[in-house]
Amino acid sequence: MLGIMASQPSCWGIFPTPANNELTRHTIYHDLNPACQEIRLLRVHLEEKDGFIRCELLPAASLSNIRGQYTAISYCAGDPRRTKKIFVNGIPFNVFENLAHVLEMTRNFWTKTFPDKECIIWADQICINQFNLAERSHQVGFMRGIYSSAAQTLICLSTTDVDPRGVEWLVKLHQSVDPDGDFYQYYFHLEYYLRTNLANKQFADDWFAFYDVFNSPWWMRTWVYQEFISSSNIYFLYGKSSVPWKRLSEVLPTLQKYSHFPYFGPAFTERQAQVADTKNIVNFFVISKLRFDRVGPFDLMDLLSQSRHLQSSDSRDGIYAFLGLVRESYGIIPDYSPENTMERLLVEIATRIVLQDKTLDILSDASRVRGELSPRLPSWVPDWTTKACVSLIPRTIRDTSDGSVALFPRIVQSGKLELQGFHIGVFRKGKLGWYFPNSRDRFRHDGEGREELWDIIGAQGPFVLRHVGNQYHLVREAQKNKPAGYNSVEDAVQRHGLQAQTVVLS
Repeated sequence: MLGIMASQPSCWGIFPTPANNELTRHTIYHDLNPACQEIRLLRVHLEEKDGFIRCELLPAASLSNIRGQYTAISYCAGDPRRTKKIFVNGIPFNVFENLAHVLEMTRNFWTKTFPDKECIIWADQICINQFNLAERSHQVGFMRGIYSSAAQTLICLSTTDVDPRGVEWLVKLHQSVDPDGDFYQYYFHLEYYLRTNLANKQFADDWFAFYDVFNSPWWMRTWVYQEFISSSNIYFLYGKSSVPWKRLSEVLPTLQKYSHFPYFGPAFTERQAQVADTKNIVNFFVISKLRFDRVGPFDLMDLLSQSRHLQSSDSRDGIYAFLGLVRESYGIIPDYSPENTMERLLVEIATRIVLQDKTLDILSDASRVRGELSPRLPSWVPDWTTKACVSLIPRTIRDTSDGSVALFPRIVQSGKLELQGFHIGVFRKGKLGWYFPNSRDRFRHDGEGREELWDIIGAQGPFVLRHVGNQYHLVREAQKNKPAGYNSVEDAVQRHGLQAQTVVLS
């Protein structure tokens, strides 16, 4: 296969990566075969001769042939300008400073946990040629497979040397409570143990230290969410201490319950205020993992809405990072080319959601999820890059009684959405809820910029639409209170004899 020279600028526009100009004279990467889902693995040398981490890139192999034969690494990359030198195949290689820390902690963990085994890992910065856009795109496309196929995943929450006593306290806590095979007895004994040891100052101080793990930047990164959810056997590393996910998942809900326990005093209360937001994010990870292991893949719109607080160096990763975790295959192939702008990607994913899910729930999200990109998007497309919060609605579809009206929309040219609905009336400024004008006014469609009330078939509705030429712009959701004198919106539509009409949203 053709080799790829590792000579690239210090900060690639797609994925900021440390400079590696010394590699220009060496060919360390060879093309991978996307059809076989080939990946590269890295052998980490456990002995330390000169203070440097030394690794060896292994020949590419098909993912199906190496399942369970390697360990995946999950970490927060950090600032690409903060680097550290390691050696790969005897060649100096600048890695993220955080990755160098992870490799050191991995080596420490491995010598204590698997001393008789080779340390074979997969780490993205080294195992993916980050300067080959085509390779990066196809590797991203099966990231879930990479992590789910690993024998275990090591998640490093620390980025520098840290005080490990909080994690060590957690391990001792779990060992001190005898579950005796009974789920409810375990949690009863756990709570009793926590309460009875609060008078022990050292115990309380170590419990206090445990919350440092919530401040790790790892919890804020987009890609690590899929890495965590996809992995079946997980160890969390925090400095030179480690704890299995199975053990952490058994203890964490109770610790979260007592996170505002008053006996710690003012210092603990101040710490809790500092980590309150992060604790919610930790809950998002934990609840998602428990649900995924029990139920399986997610709804894509739910993920896109709930994960917008997560961060990535490329905003497009806010979509690509979740495609491997959803129920449906939307046919989206990661594309990091400059031509594939975020606006273009948002329109593409919204279009595929509408056509494949056959639901117009996206209108509710679009009316709430507005951001800086919204003025450049069709009004029915949510700006999932905004960090504002959104409350989600149930994913249901209201059918028609006789089946004579087509429920589902179609996409027409230039990102316009053609759908059907009932024109209820106009929107009275200064008044809330529905307004049914008289029969003469009800079917008037003149008036540029006029706001009208529509009950959209297949959506949660109703919605306020702005009449612009022969098209409409989605403005917002209307209140769902029933019109005066009617049992429901559907009752009002039926009694007025309204007919479904075609609406084009732009």
